[in-house]
Amino acid sequence: MKMTRLVFMPVLLLALLSLAVAASEKHVRERMQMLIPGAVPDAVVETPVDGVYEVRYGTQILYMSADGKYVFQGNLVDTETRTNLTESSRTLARQQVVADLDESRMVIYGANGETRHVVTVFTDADCTFCRRMHAEMPEINDLGITIRYLLFPRTGVDSPSYRKAVSIWCADDQHHAMDEAKLGREIPAKSCDNPVQEHMALGEQLGVQGTPALVLENGQMLPGYRPVNELAAILEQLSKR
Repeated sequence: MKMTRLVFMPVLLLALLSLAVAASEKHVRERMQMLIPGAVPDAVVETPVDGVYEVRYGTQILYMSADGKYVFQGNLVDTETRTNLTESSRTLARQQVVADLDESRMVIYGANGETRHVVTVFTDADCTFCRRMHAEMPEINDLGITIRYLLFPRTGVDSPSYRKAVSIWCADDQHHAMDEAKLGREIPAKSCDNPVQEHMALGEQLGVQGTPALVLENGQMLPGYRPVNELAAILEQLSKR
């Protein structure tokens, strides 16, 4: 009888703790929905900090106390491991978002031969460093790297860069139009149903602040141009983890 009781007590405590955690998560979720009406958190999880929960909306991360009294935003860093826990959560969120993207709504330059890596790139046809990266596309593809372009004209809707992005998408030959635009040449103006504004909204959601912005398969974001050899080295290192 005594042995049964000793075994039962830890199980009971664990069950009660699980119920308490579930109750706190539910309270935090409800409290956040009161503070931000119409927005439903994608995830509410405990953090390593007692009494603090992470609340995730896409790649946007907020923190709330278990009692729902305090909410704050910023980077949560583990000082012992020097790990940015907030960025780790953002990376996971980006990975999920990128994995779910519809490739029929992208301009894709496929790897030559076996695909070793896939990189999703927010690009602007008028961006100098985007053009520099695009000039290396044959080398990139020869290394087994597929590039999935999302159109992100930095100057916004109805700007010349935006209209150029739409024309690229609507061209009979998207690759030819992209190649010509990235060389600074004029391309025929075209109009059709297009995903350019979807791409722009997605970029803002993922925290894109400039182009090119590269999102790797694990969700890591690399801002700015990376020479082909540097990019290949990063991808190879990533594949070994």
